[in-house]
Amino acid sequence: MMPHARPQQFAGQLTRRRVLQVAGAGLALAAVPAVARAQTTYTFTIPALPSARTTELDRTQNSLSASELRSTGFYLPADTALNVVVHAGSLAPTLVIGAPDADARKEFKSPRDYPLQVGRNTVTDAGGGVVYLKLIGETGQAKVTIGEEAQPMPYFVLGRTGEADFQRRLDERTTPYVELLSPHAMITVERASALTYRTENHTDLLSTYEDIIRIEDATSGYDGSAPEHARLAHRYHFVGYPSAITGVGAYATHGHMSFPPPIQDRMLTVAALRTRGWGIYHELGHQHQQITYKPSSLTEVTVNIYSLAVNAVFATKYGQQPRLHAPDAKTGLTPWQSAPGKLRTPGVNYGTTFDPYEKLVMFEQLRLAFGDSFWPNLHKLVRVERPYASDYTDEVLRLRNLVVLSSRTAGHDLSDFFRAWGVPVDAEATAQITALHLTPPPVDPSTIRQ
Repeated sequence: MMPHARPQQFAGQLTRRRVLQVAGAGLALAAVPAVARAQTTYTFTIPALPSARTTELDRTQNSLSASELRSTGFYLPADTALNVVVHAGSLAPTLVIGAPDADARKEFKSPRDYPLQVGRNTVTDAGGGVVYLKLIGETGQAKVTIGEEAQPMPYFVLGRTGEADFQRRLDERTTPYVELLSPHAMITVERASALTYRTENHTDLLSTYEDIIRIEDATSGYDGSAPEHARLAHRYHFVGYPSAITGVGAYATHGHMSFPPPIQDRMLTVAALRTRGWGIYHELGHQHQQITYKPSSLTEVTVNIYSLAVNAVFATKYGQQPRLHAPDAKTGLTPWQSAPGKLRTPGVNYGTTFDPYEKLVMFEQLRLAFGDSFWPNLHKLVRVERPYASDYTDEVLRLRNLVVLSSRTAGHDLSDFFRAWGVPVDAEATAQITALHLTPPPVDPSTIRQ
């Protein structure tokens, strides 16, 4: 049976209500009752936020959006009628049931949206799932009371939940899902996964997620220096695949990233996230990539600009292995050792001559040549000027954009550098750079070694 809703309005007031009003810049935190059934209803006040899928993507020029879901910390059982009141004077939000990709049943893989109206509503969902709110707009807020039919989940909020309280909730609350929340991250996993890694320090875990996001945001130039360079209004949503799905790797899409059980140790343990978390940084990187200079051939390449940024910080902070200094299992050479010798060779082709990690050396040479501000400044340039990006299959235009925008950011003609790596530099790219009167850099970036 497909999910359904039965919105209704009727008069009357809820009684014995626990009210929690949480506002702020889109970082609403949910009610976290101490005892599962001690209260009967729960009230939230959330501000409207711009659409992550339209307004924010247009501002950032990114290829994937963050999540529009606003965590409540509650779970609705399947086929259970939930009473929801939208208070007078509020905007009418959308109730969403189900975390994306969290349910093994195909028909409930995607969240179900139930638009609410001011007054009392009743929503029944055939699949059940985590309860979220969504309110898209430029101004205003919604005050919403969720009825006692919703069950409090084990729920950890960075800076508000103590470890002992969370451990007690894991024992007392047997909902199928557990959720962890920090200012910029939302983590939703099956109960079984949360129990497997329950002995972790969850303050340290979420603080590490905040560090990862801060590093990737900084690489994207989200420095708040202008409205277009503000950090995202929405959280990044990390979701654990259900155990019933096998043979599926991690991936990122609009609104969330999904991680299967074989790599959830890196998602849910402090040590692994800090020392072996490349896959987490990589999927988050997909939600930072800009479209303008990302043809399909570079989707799995430029994403690791952000992974490398985290890797570099964590190498110093936690002793993580620097990825480009890790020897290849077959050749025994690191990317820094194997890639440079292929530059300027006959027939060199960036797409086919280099392996995935060797390709990253090119981007590291740019960072080393022009400083840590190079990538942030390129991102900011794109957000300000919004160059034509065409379609992701337009290799010619987007590779041209990479050459021209990189040259503009560096303040030097990088045509020879890109040719050395086998990146095509067409006549139009040459003409644009010539018109800017850019000269070659004093030091050829392709000669840089580490």
